[in-house]
Amino acid sequence: MLKWAGLGGGAALSRGFLPRSAGAQDVSTLTVGWSTDIDTLDPAQFKSDGAYIVQCNIYDTVLSWGTEPVPGRPGLSFAKPGKFLGGVGESWAYENDGKTLVVKIRRGLKFPSGKPVNTQAVKYLFDRGLQSPGYMRLIFPTLLAVTQPDQFEVRDDTTFVINMPAPSAMLLDVLAVSNNALLDPEMVKAHATTDDPWASDWLKRNVAGLGPYRLVSNEPGVEVVLEATPDYWRPTPYFRRVVAKFTPNEADRILLLKRKAIDMVIGPNSMSPKNLKSLEAEPELKVVSLPDTNCNFVCMNLKKPPFDNVKVRQAVNYAIPIQAIIPNVLYGYGEQMTSPVPSQTPGYDGSLSPYKYDLAKAKSLMQQSGLGTGLIPVKFAVRVGYEPHEQAAVWIQRELEKIGFQVRIEKETDATFRQLSSNGDHELSIEAWQSWINDPLYHLYWNFHSAAAGTNKGSYANPALDKLIDDNIREGNLIKRAASVKEAQRIILDDAVWGLLWYDNWTRVMRSELVGLEKVWDSYERFDRMSFA
Repeated sequence: MLKWAGLGGGAALSRGFLPRSAGAQDVSTLTVGWSTDIDTLDPAQFKSDGAYIVQCNIYDTVLSWGTEPVPGRPGLSFAKPGKFLGGVGESWAYENDGKTLVVKIRRGLKFPSGKPVNTQAVKYLFDRGLQSPGYMRLIFPTLLAVTQPDQFEVRDDTTFVINMPAPSAMLLDVLAVSNNALLDPEMVKAHATTDDPWASDWLKRNVAGLGPYRLVSNEPGVEVVLEATPDYWRPTPYFRRVVAKFTPNEADRILLLKRKAIDMVIGPNSMSPKNLKSLEAEPELKVVSLPDTNCNFVCMNLKKPPFDNVKVRQAVNYAIPIQAIIPNVLYGYGEQMTSPVPSQTPGYDGSLSPYKYDLAKAKSLMQQSGLGTGLIPVKFAVRVGYEPHEQAAVWIQRELEKIGFQVRIEKETDATFRQLSSNGDHELSIEAWQSWINDPLYHLYWNFHSAAAGTNKGSYANPALDKLIDDNIREGNLIKRAASVKEAQRIILDDAVWGLLWYDNWTRVMRSELVGLEKVWDSYERFDRMSFA
């Protein structure tokens, strides 16, 4: 934790935050600042940003997303749709007209326990994902139509097979997500109990896998330390040691950057756009920014009046002053949302939305709604501390009050916001969503399908859209998929399910000599690719 005498020139750095020139830290250590912690080390169950960042560096997956250099941006790469690399799975091929995937497991790999990484270990990973609480229990049936463990087959020690009733367009992505990370079966089984047969409780604070780094220290509220895994199958990372310092205050993170006590600030939403803009002028720092798939939107609860009225939802969209919000809140680190599908996602069509700021149109729609002329009281929830949402809420509040609402902004802690959001208790809120798999049907299912109860935050239900998604979510024909995605966008826009705000940029600030950054679909940092130039 940081303790400051003040934030001016007299501020004193606490122990552990000495600038590099004054300390003994060598260049093989990467020191980063973050404002998060680890909720669990179980790949199938984590929710915090800190847990995801750590797990995508300590656990291998069967495949990984491939990246390409960003043109004109040395030291920076980004993922491209449909590009994959081998991980624990060295190669892969389809059989049975695409309904069967055969993966060859890399020979000679061992877990830190000394046990072999073989097909049996990979099958355990998939069996556990399908049967234990967590993300994969939802993903396997929804995306792959895999519902039984015997659909995961051990053909021999190095050949793993997935049998599906039909081909799936998202199969390789599922093998790349960090929620589906490799675990040591013997170690996990040794800590299983009758009440917890998949050792989820033990995995909250323990690691049982193989990856480029190993977790050597986890002090909640203080720091996390990773060290390069000895004899790892990939090249030894430039940074043999990574130290993530818990720095919850943004002003402290900025000061540490300027004093070279940290090399980089990691994680999403870790710096406000206003401060990022000011740091662009710092000669020894650089701000890296790329378009991303993170959607920010006004969430209207369709189970609560007046947002069960489509005319009201349309009016809200016309009342959003997005052309003022983009420069005054985002400072250029984002772009206007013109579709419920992200602009970086295949199938996106930004020409379909009719919505633009038009207060006269919004007032007309409110009159057509049949709600009368009285003021409509509404609570507008935002996460406290997330500056862009807090600021955007004020801009939106002003305009909604011009069309007949009486808006009270309620700032909630992240934990409270999540709980109320999951329970469907918000009337109106600002939400953010990023799909870990950059596929339009994945995005549409989890946000708009009536069966996606935990993630369809507005409780939207439209049988025509459900059928469109169900019929095409595993469709491999690109023309059919594109047509279905376009029609889905039209339906959602007509129903005004979201109040369209913006797509965030993926933005990080760091020392100017840090290179090797890769922006993949989940948007979390992979430290083994990084180095100093």
